[in-house]
Amino acid sequence: MTWGPYNPHRIPHVSREGEWLSAAILAAFATALLLPGPTFARPIFVNLAAVAPQGTWGMALMLVAVVRDIGLWVNGNWRRSPTLRFAGAAAGALIWFTLVRMFSDDGYPGLNTACLVYAALGTFDVLAAGRSLLDQGRNDQRAAIHRRETV
Repeated sequence: MTWGPYNPHRIPHVSREGEWLSAAILAAFATALLLPGPTFARPIFVNLAAVAPQGTWGMALMLVAVVRDIGLWVNGNWRRSPTLRFAGAAAGALIWFTLVRMFSDDGYPGLNTACLVYAALGTFDVLAAGRSLLDQGRNDQRAAIHRRETV
């Protein structure tokens, strides 16, 4: 099988910039919560403060961002990396949609900008999770072919 530029069976290059961006935004959000100052004193954070303290949110979100960065960094160097990418994207989607829900109930009519931005990030993380599952399937197929060739 040839992988030339005109082969209709060629798998197109799929970049991971969206996954890196989501992880970077999550790390930035976590950093804002971890910096000194009463961020949760702002009215929009009342629902997050009811769940956990500001530092707890910051550490949890930073942990997800760092694990996700590690999964993206090892991507391609380790056959199981799409599984780690899937976990990171799924966790990201859950976080973004949880933030949408919490920020949507801020006591003001209409949606605030955070809801729409976080919904977009959550949607792209759902797509990234699906893409990582496809990547894992391709890795498993290649590994099976390799095992058959070495036997």
